[in-house]
Amino acid sequence: MKLFLAALLAVVVLLAGGIVLLTRDFGEEEPIPSSDPVSSSDQLVRQDPLAPTLSMNGELLSPGLIARGNEAASGELTEIAGSAVVKRGETLPELVFSQAPDQATATLAPAAGGEPVFLGTLEQLKDFSPEKSGEYYLDLWASWDGREEGFAGLTGYRISLTYEREILLAIDRQEVPQGYCVILRASNLPEGADAVTATTDLGFTPTFYAYQGEQIALLPAKYSSNTGEYHLTLTAGEESRDFTISVTDGGFDVTVQQFNVDQSVADSTVNNQEANIVYEQVTRPLKNLGDPEKYWEGPFQLPIDKQYVASSSTFGRIRVINGSKSQHAGIDYPAPTGTQVYAPNNGRVLFAGYLQLTGNMICIEHGFGLKSWYYHLDAVEVEAGQMVKTGDPIGNVGATGFVTGPHLHFTMSVNNVYTNPEQYLASDPLA
Repeated sequence: MKLFLAALLAVVVLLAGGIVLLTRDFGEEEPIPSSDPVSSSDQLVRQDPLAPTLSMNGELLSPGLIARGNEAASGELTEIAGSAVVKRGETLPELVFSQAPDQATATLAPAAGGEPVFLGTLEQLKDFSPEKSGEYYLDLWASWDGREEGFAGLTGYRISLTYEREILLAIDRQEVPQGYCVILRASNLPEGADAVTATTDLGFTPTFYAYQGEQIALLPAKYSSNTGEYHLTLTAGEESRDFTISVTDGGFDVTVQQFNVDQSVADSTVNNQEANIVYEQVTRPLKNLGDPEKYWEGPFQLPIDKQYVASSSTFGRIRVINGSKSQHAGIDYPAPTGTQVYAPNNGRVLFAGYLQLTGNMICIEHGFGLKSWYYHLDAVEVEAGQMVKTGDPIGNVGATGFVTGPHLHFTMSVNNVYTNPEQYLASDPLA
């Protein structure tokens, strides 16, 4: 009996000691945060009072992720910790940690999705501004190694930033020769506000296309435009800017050319009402087309071998043919029938076939409404819808349609306005 009472007493003592120990462990040690995720997105989110805090313009932000020590952090940031608008000329809102992190990275990406536009430090981000206005997500990750007294682990924050950059409206030149183009540009446009318009008394309504983060358009000065000043207004959203464009002399050959075309040829082509109607019916829809993709790359090349570049009739020259006066809308390259004709740059064939007025004809769209035209061919070697590359054979010189002899009539246009091909042979129009 004595032995039983002694054993029972020992058990009671041990139990009492355990209660004291448990009371000491939970009463004296720091509380251990729960390891269960509380986010709806399968991320590791902790409310840890020891984690350094982040404030934006003095306002405390709620973290999207906290991981202590070596704990694994998984998932993506989805919770928005805060938001701010970065207006034109302003810098990033002040972001301050209560304890400077040992490492920190900042990633800025469009809120609608897409590749990040910035990856670096928070300090570097202060001097950065995206090219395009709109809403972005700033994902900020900071970590502490615990070598100093305090928190060891990492935190993650997602901040919504709306950038409002100054809309830039510009032109590449204020003086333009007859038959040449002005490049119109609009940049820093807000998301969903890409519509840009241009009004001008140059007799042309430009179409804008997206190109390298900008909206661009080609504005041609017609070869028949009078020299002098013209007005242009660019508008994007609430922004508007006025320009004055001076059209200068195109440098055309002032020597009038006299031609006499065989009357039977003239009667079946230029004097034939039906032939003219068919030409208009075919070409007018082509002229108004403009592919939203820039196919061409770099300067245009000659469409014919250099030995034939001595033109018989230059662009803009006044000609009298069978008594009728007109201004030449292209360049004529005399060459023997069968001489190879090449694509001067990349593009999409819009038309390849026979028209009574022009003979065998090819039209190539190079993007943004910029087209090249080839008349009087002996034969065509491409078909509508075909993509061509610079230097590809497309046809042969001939004497079909309204002609006096074998030659290539070569011209280029911006939509329905013929322009001097020489400007594209010199350099990339958008360079």
